[in-house]
Amino acid sequence: MGWHRVKLPGLATRVLTSPIWAVTAGAIRRIWPLVLFGWFAWQTYQRMSILVTYHYPMGIDAQIYYRGVVAWLAGGNPWDAAVVVNGFAYHYAGSPATTVVMAPVALLPEDVFTAAWLILTWAAAIWILRRVHLPIWWLLFPPISEGLFSGNPQVIVLALILTDRSWLAAIGTALKVYAFVPLAGEGRWRTIGVALAVNAATVVIAPGLWLRYVGLFGTISGRLAYESNQGFSAFYFPALLAVTVVALGLLALRDRRTAGWLAVPALWPSSQLHYSMMALPVMSPLLAFFLAIPVFRLPPEIIIVEAVRRLLAPTVTGYLGRRRWKIDPDAMAKAAPD
Repeated sequence: MGWHRVKLPGLATRVLTSPIWAVTAGAIRRIWPLVLFGWFAWQTYQRMSILVTYHYPMGIDAQIYYRGVVAWLAGGNPWDAAVVVNGFAYHYAGSPATTVVMAPVALLPEDVFTAAWLILTWAAAIWILRRVHLPIWWLLFPPISEGLFSGNPQVIVLALILTDRSWLAAIGTALKVYAFVPLAGEGRWRTIGVALAVNAATVVIAPGLWLRYVGLFGTISGRLAYESNQGFSAFYFPALLAVTVVALGLLALRDRRTAGWLAVPALWPSSQLHYSMMALPVMSPLLAFFLAIPVFRLPPEIIIVEAVRRLLAPTVTGYLGRRRWKIDPDAMAKAAPD
C-alpha cells in the first residue's frame, strides 16, 4: 500500500519502536500499581512512625485552627494560639477569611470538633479519590495520609474545589487562599468571582481582624517559615524558584490546567507534605512515586522534570512516529490505480 517499515538509524529509536519495548512497557504498566501500593505503604509507615514516636496528637492541625478561632472570638490574637509538642509550639497561621469562615466551630468543645473534623477529612479524602478516578489504596499516598492524621483543612479544601458548585469552591478559597491558583488554571472564572465576593465579605464582617493581620503579616509569615523549616516548595530558594517558575510558565502556555494544579506544591511558601495533594487531578506515575517521599525541596524538583516531560512528550511522540514510518513515493506510484 505504499507504507513500509524502514531501518531506523538511532539505537534509542529502534528500542522504543520495537515489539519487545511494547511488551515491556505493557508489563510495567500492569505491575506499576502494585509497586506504588508498596511504596506508599512503606513511606506512610515511616512517616506515621515518626509522628507517633514523637507524640504528635492525631488532629493536631484541626486543634491549631480551633484554638485560633476561639482566641479571636474571645477577643485575643488568633495568631498567638498554638499547640505545643515536645516543647515546640506550632502556631495558627490561617488568614482572617479562614478565621471568620471557621468561627461556628467554636460552638463545639475542642475534642468534639477535632473528632468530627477528622471524620469529615476522611470522608473528603475518599470522595476525592472517586472524583479523580484513583483506587481507595491511594489513601496511603503520604501527602494524603499525613493530611488524614493531622486533620489539615487541605484535604477538605481540595474536595471543595473539585466540586461543580461555585459556592463550595468559594469556601475552599476562604479556608486556603492558594485554592485560587488551580481554579484559575481550570478557567473557572465565575467560581473565582464568587470566591472573591466571599473573601471580601470577611473584610466587612471583621475589618479589625484584617487590619491586625496586615500589621502582623511579616511576623506570621516569618514564624510559619521557621516552624515549617521553610517548607517543601522552592519559594525560599531563589535559583530553584526561578527555574520552577520558568518551567511552570512554559507548561502553562501549553497546558494551563496542569500548571495550575502543580503550582501550589511547587511554589507556595512554607508548604507542607500534604500540599502535594493538589497534584492529584493531574497525577502521573513519575509524580506519584517522588511526591510520596517527604524530602524538602523534592516537590519543585520533580515538578520541573514533569513539566519538561510534558512539554517534550508531543515532540518525541511525533518524532518516533515519523521515524517509524515514511512514505516511499515509488511504491505509492506503483500501488496507485490506473
